[in-house]
Amino acid sequence: MSKETTAETEKAILEKVPQHLGDAEVLLFMEQHTIDSSYVEAIRQLTRYKDDDISTWLNISPRTMRSYRSLPRLKIKKSTAEQLLLLLALFKHGNQVFGSADAFDEWINTGNFFLDNKKPAALLDTSSGIRYVNDRLTAIEFGDNI
Repeated sequence: MSKETTAETEKAILEKVPQHLGDAEVLLFMEQHTIDSSYVEAIRQLTRYKDDDISTWLNISPRTMRSYRSLPRLKIKKSTAEQLLLLLALFKHGNQVFGSADAFDEWINTGNFFLDNKKPAALLDTSSGIRYVNDRLTAIEFGDNI
């Protein structure tokens, strides 16, 4: 795939993944869409994090992460696809709440009172952790303390 086609694919992915995904929405999205390696590239573009960080969040090895990046349209197993969708939604939501990827990145990598001064990024390796961080974003959206 050319770079333009890849960029168009990533943009289309980011547009169709909603900012908020409950359990039912995740299941429905996975039924209606093929979650493949292009989604991994989309999260790399959205977050600007390195492969090691993203592979940790997805609970996959860096080698598997490299395979996803090098093989276009490689289908991703369901548990990884679910985690990937939740992360995409979280980062879209965070960028919207904070107004930019840089501001959200600063918040997610700063110790947080509501997390016993742990960084929100430390919770991104589980579905429940991603949901909890997303809930904190919703609270911030509605005026709760950062």
